[in-house]
Amino acid sequence: MIIVAENKKNHYELANIAQIFFPNETITPVERLEQPPAEGETLVRTFSVEEGDRLRNRVEIRFGDGQELSGEEMSENNQHDSALSMGRVLYQLFVKRTGRQMDWGVLTGIRPVKVARVLRKQGKTPQEIQEIFCNQYLTRPEKAQLCIDTDRNQAQVIDSALPHGYSLYLSIPFCPSRCSYCSFVSHSIEKTWKLIPDYLEKMLVELRQTARIAREKGLRLQTVYMGGGTPTVLTAEQLERVLSAVREEFDFSDCTEFTVEGGRPDTITEAKLDALRRCGVDRISINTQTTNDHILEAIGRKHTAQEFFDKFALAKTKGFHAINVDLIAGLPGEDEASFCRSLDQVIGLGAENITVHSLTVKRAARLAEEKKQLLPAGERQAQATPVSRMIDYSQQALRATRYEPYYLYRQKNTIDCLENVGYSKPGTACQYNIFIMDETHTILSVGGGGVTKMVMPGAAGAESWDNVRIERIFNLKYPYEYISRFDTILERKQKILEYPL
Repeated sequence: MIIVAENKKNHYELANIAQIFFPNETITPVERLEQPPAEGETLVRTFSVEEGDRLRNRVEIRFGDGQELSGEEMSENNQHDSALSMGRVLYQLFVKRTGRQMDWGVLTGIRPVKVARVLRKQGKTPQEIQEIFCNQYLTRPEKAQLCIDTDRNQAQVIDSALPHGYSLYLSIPFCPSRCSYCSFVSHSIEKTWKLIPDYLEKMLVELRQTARIAREKGLRLQTVYMGGGTPTVLTAEQLERVLSAVREEFDFSDCTEFTVEGGRPDTITEAKLDALRRCGVDRISINTQTTNDHILEAIGRKHTAQEFFDKFALAKTKGFHAINVDLIAGLPGEDEASFCRSLDQVIGLGAENITVHSLTVKRAARLAEEKKQLLPAGERQAQATPVSRMIDYSQQALRATRYEPYYLYRQKNTIDCLENVGYSKPGTACQYNIFIMDETHTILSVGGGGVTKMVMPGAAGAESWDNVRIERIFNLKYPYEYISRFDTILERKQKILEYPL
C-alpha cells in the first residue's frame, strides 16, 4: 500500500492507521508518487485545501481489486487538527472497506492515558474527556473510560514524584529459554550462561558509577526495578551480591519500592526468595502467562501450571508487599474459555497485581512466522474478535473483584491493536510502572539493553506533553557487546552529568 501525503508530518499517523487494518501489508508513505503503483497495489492519496481559515481534508483510495472510495472532512487550519481530521477520514474509509471498527479508533499512540491526563489538567470533566475520545479519536466508550480511570488511579503516584527524584532500572537480559512470542533483548542461558559472571562484574562497575553520578547530581532515589529477561535465572548468591551492592551504593532514604521481576516459576527457589527479602525487595512478579499446560508447552515455557501455583504459594509465605502475575490474551491455541479460566484462577490466588497483555507479534519472535494467521485483517469482521472478548472479560472480572487499572500502554503489531493493562488492589500499584509510562520522571538504567531517560525542563512542543525534554542514553543491547565494549557504556553514562535537572 502506498500513501501519498505532501505533508510529511502526517506520514507516521496515516501509515499507523493503515497498518491497523492491514497488518500483513507493507505500508509506504511518500510525499509524491514517482511512478504508478504495481498491479494489485492499493494507492491512497490525501489532499488538504485551504478554504478561508479552515482546511478541506480529502482522502481517495483505489484498492488493488479496483474498488475506489473517497471522503473528506473540514478542520481548523493547523497541523494537529488537520492531521487528526485526515486520519479520521482514512479510518472511516477503511471501516467501510473492511466492516471493522477498531476499539481505539485513530488513537495510535502507545500512551493513550497521557491524552486523558492532559485534558484533565486543562480542566475538562470526565464526561468532556470521554466525548473527545469518542468523537475526535473515535475510540470505544469503554476504552475512553479505561483511560480516564487509569489516569485517576495513577495521579497520586505521579504527584508524589520528588524534586530531582528518579528510579533505578537493573537489566538482567538472560532467560532460561526464549518464548515463542518474545522480542525482548534476552538470551537463553542454555547458550550464554558462561557470560553471566563477566556480565555481573561489569554491571557492578556500572552500578557504582551510576550511584556516584546520582550523588553528584543530587538525585533522590524513589523506586528500584530489576527486570529482564528473567532476573531469577541468577543464583541466590548472584542475586544477593547485586542487590546488596544496590543497597550499599545508593541512598534509600526516599525509596518506597524495590521490585524484582521473577518471571518464570521454574527459576524461582526458596533460597532466591529469601535472598530477595534479605536485600529489602518488597515486590516480585511470577508470570505464568496462562495456566493451560498445553499452551505453556507450545509457547516454549519450561514449567507447568502447578509449578506456578506452588511457587506463588511459596512466595506468599515470604512477606512480599505485592506479587504480580502476568497473563497474555491471544496466545496461539488458547480459546476464550481457557484464558478466562486462567484469569479466574489467578484472581482466586489473591495476587495483589495482575497485568493482562494482548499478544504482540514482533519480527524477532518465533511467532512472527505465524503472523498472518494471528493478525488477520482486510476481510469483513463486524463482530468482536476472540482476543477482544478476552480483554473485555478481563476488565469486567478484575473490576468486579476490586482490582483497578493503574497503568496502560499499547504496542505495534498487537492483535486487534489492543492494550496492555496493569491492575492492582488498593494501595499496591507498582510506582515504577507508572513512572516509566508517564515519562515525567528520570530513569537511570544499568545493564545490557538499558535505556536511561533524563527528564529535564523543556519548551512547548517538546517530546513530552508536560513541557519537559527527554534525553536518552542507550546501553549496548547484547550481553557480549556489553562486556566487550564496556568502556563505551561508561563513557555514555558520564553524559548524565551534562544534563540540567
